[in-house]
Amino acid sequence: MRQYVGLDVSRRETSVCVVNETGQAILEGKAKADPGDLSKLLRKHAPLAYRL
Repeated sequence: MRQYVGLDVSRRETSVCVVNETGQAILEGKAKADPGDLSKLLRKHAPLAYRL
């Protein structure tokens, strides 16, 4: 099942929302605005994220 990721980026932290195909929220949270931290979070919670 596909997953979709929404990011709201600021200097210090990024709000993250992951939903599935039906719109059900899988994750709503925040992470440091660091590429490594975001990558770890998305690999863990959105391994099936759809890329456009």
